[in-house]
Amino acid sequence: MATRKLDRSEWERFFDEVSKNLKGVEGQLEVVSEELGDQTEVEWAFVEGISYDPKDDVFEIQFSEGKHDHLIQKPVEVFVEEEGGLLKSVEILKEDGTKFILRLKPAPALPG
Repeated sequence: MATRKLDRSEWERFFDEVSKNLKGVEGQLEVVSEELGDQTEVEWAFVEGISYDPKDDVFEIQFSEGKHDHLIQKPVEVFVEEEGGLLKSVEILKEDGTKFILRLKPAPALPG
């Protein structure tokens, strides 16, 4: 598996394209922070969308099945883990050091 850092200029377009291929994809969202430790926020629910709004500087991860959406304000870095042309996980780092790790199964195809 290869992990790469996305440039901020790629975030909006990349996740708009990924969101087109999320049908049937489940996600598990984990939050890691010094204050709270390691917490699983969402346990394998269908992912409806992942988007970045540069105007408000916020990521939104949308889940189905009555799970609440997650807003990640003021992200500073985004890493994606890829394997065989598929997106396996997304890690979003906030300026306060909090990490949000979204693991995906089955993985959606990466944007072309």
